[in-house]
Amino acid sequence: MFCRLLALTTFIITSVHAQEIRHVPLTLSKGGTPENPTVFDGKGIIIDLGIDVTTHDWQKNNDVWTSNGPFAKHPAVTDPQRGVLFIEEVPMRIVRDREAEKKGGVAGQVIFAAQAALKPGEVGFTAEGAIYFRWPVGKKPGTARIFLPPANLASCVSIQCSHIIVRNITAIHAANDGFNIHGARVGVRLEHVKAFSNGDEGISAHETVQMDVVNAEIAWNGSSAGGVADVNDSVTTYTNCEVHHNLGAAFSFAGKSHRVTNCVIHHQAKDFEMREDAQLIQSGVEWRRE
Repeated sequence: MFCRLLALTTFIITSVHAQEIRHVPLTLSKGGTPENPTVFDGKGIIIDLGIDVTTHDWQKNNDVWTSNGPFAKHPAVTDPQRGVLFIEEVPMRIVRDREAEKKGGVAGQVIFAAQAALKPGEVGFTAEGAIYFRWPVGKKPGTARIFLPPANLASCVSIQCSHIIVRNITAIHAANDGFNIHGARVGVRLEHVKAFSNGDEGISAHETVQMDVVNAEIAWNGSSAGGVADVNDSVTTYTNCEVHHNLGAAFSFAGKSHRVTNCVIHHQAKDFEMREDAQLIQSGVEWRRE
C-alpha cells in the first residue's frame, strides 16, 4: 500500500524517474465539454511541496525539539485547522492553551500549549516564532525526516475549470490542500489520485463544485476538519476510496449533498463530520476501527 511507502520518503524519490517528481504546484485551468472532457493523466507524478528541515540545528530536549529561531517565511500559525509540521508522513497537531488565553483577558491573544504540556504529535510556537514539538508515537527522536509545508498557502493541485478528468497524481506536503477545487465547476472527476500529508485537507471542494472521486487514497492530512472537506454548496461523490490516518474526520461534509459508496475508512477517530443541513447517502462503507 502506498501509505506505507510514504514513510520511506527516500525510497519513493529514488524509485521513480526524475521527471515524475514536481516541487511546484500544478494549476489546471483548461477544461473541455460534457461530451468531450479534458483528460489530464499525471502518469504517476508526485507533486511534493515539502521543505526538508531534518538537518536544521534543532534544540533537543529528549523527545521535545525546538527550532533555532523561526523558519524564514514561516510565522507562527494561530489557526489550529492546519498542520504545520510533518514527521515523515505524520502531521503534527497545533495546540493552543485556551484556558490561559481566557485568563489573559486580551482580545485575540494567542497562547500555545507549553512545551512540557505537549502530548506526542503536538506542536506550538514560542513568542519569537520558533516551532517546538513532541515526537509522535511510533517515531523515535532523530530517526525520521522532518518536513515543513511551503511558506505560502498553495495547494498541490488546483482545478480551475469544468469538465476535466484528473488521473494518477500523488499530492504531498501542500500548506493548503492536496487537491483544491473552487468556483462554479461542474464535471470534475478525480481518478486514482493520492493525497498524503497535506497541511489542510487531502481533497476539498468549495462553492458550487460538482465532483466525482473514484479510487482515491486520502491519508495523513493535517486538517482538524477531515481528510476530505467539501463545503458551501458543493455536490460530491466518493467511490472505492480508502481514507485513513487523517487528524480530523475521514470525511467532513458541509456542502449541499454528498455520496460515499464502497469506501474503506480505518485508523480514524471519526468517520463523518456533518453540517446539520448537508445531505449524505452512504452504502457499502467499511469502517475498520482498529
